[in-house]
Amino acid sequence: MTRAIRIGVDVGGTNTDAAALDGRNVLATSKRTTTADVTGGIVASVCAVMAEAEIEPEDVLALMIGTTQFLNAAVERRDLQRVGVLRLCGPATRSLPPMIDWPDHLRDMVDGEAALVGGGYEFDGRPISPLDPGEIRSACRSWAAKGITAVAINSVFAPVKDEMEIQAARIVKSEIPGVVLSLSHRIGHTGLLQREGATILNAALMGLSKSAVDAFQAAFSALGLACPLYLT
Repeated sequence: MTRAIRIGVDVGGTNTDAAALDGRNVLATSKRTTTADVTGGIVASVCAVMAEAEIEPEDVLALMIGTTQFLNAAVERRDLQRVGVLRLCGPATRSLPPMIDWPDHLRDMVDGEAALVGGGYEFDGRPISPLDPGEIRSACRSWAAKGITAVAINSVFAPVKDEMEIQAARIVKSEIPGVVLSLSHRIGHTGLLQREGATILNAALMGLSKSAVDAFQAAFSALGLACPLYLT
C-alpha cells in the first residue's frame, strides 16, 4: 500500500533543508549544503529524507520547492533575457515610458527596446484607440533583428479588458517564431507601471525558469519520482 507523502525543500544561500511529511507527521528531515547549480543540493536533500524514512518513489504525492533562485537573478543581474516591451496605449501614458522607475543597471540589462503603439482601454473598457497590427509587426521585425525572443505585452487597463493583449500576442507569435510572451493581464492589477514592470521581469526570467524546471524534472525523473512539482 502506497503512502501519501509530501516532500518540501527550502533552498537557502548556505543550506538546503528538506522535510518529508505524512499528513501532519514529520517522517524525516535533512540539511545539505546548497550547491552552485541549486539542483544538486535539492536532489541530495530529497534523497536523504527518502532514505531515512524508507520512502519509495510511488509514495511521494508532491514535491514543493521554495527557492530564491529567480529573485537572486534579478538582484544580482544575471541570467536575465533582454525583453521587447509592447505597450498598447495610443496617445496615452507616453510621458511615462516603460521601466522609467527601474534602476539604471537593471534597465540597461533587460531593455530590448520598447514600442508604444495604438490600442489600450479607458477605465470603463472603452478603447483609447484601435489596435494597429502594422505597428506591432514593425516592432517585431526590429526585435527579431536584435535576436530578442522574449516580449512583454502591456495594454492600458488590461485587467479591465484583455482582448487587445490577446490579439497582439497572436500577431507577435506569428512574427517571431518561438517567442516567449508575458501578458500583463495575467500578472498584475490596474497600476500601469507596476503591472508592466512585473510583466517585463516575468519575461526576463522565463529562460532561467525553463532551464531550472527542466533540470529539476530531469533529476527527479532519474530518481523515479513522477509526482507533481510545485515552486514557491
